[in-house]
Amino acid sequence: MTKSNSRFLIATALGLVAGIGIGMLIAPAKGSKTRQRIRKKVIHLAESMEKEFSDKFQPFKSEPTVDNIPDDQSK
Repeated sequence: MTKSNSRFLIATALGLVAGIGIGMLIAPAKGSKTRQRIRKKVIHLAESMEKEFSDKFQPFKSEPTVDNIPDDQSK
């Protein structure tokens, strides 16, 4: 992923969170109910982003071992 793509994803996520937050704050609902809805949305967004990023970066997290080095490179 290039640097500009990373910045775009971060900006999009922040814009989404801000938009949801503002939209829920101006929606006609009780304050405690609104805060509860915002909390659930933020947790859901954080969990989905964590899953997406962990899936994409999983190949970079694995450390090389003798078992996953090809035979021609183990000498």
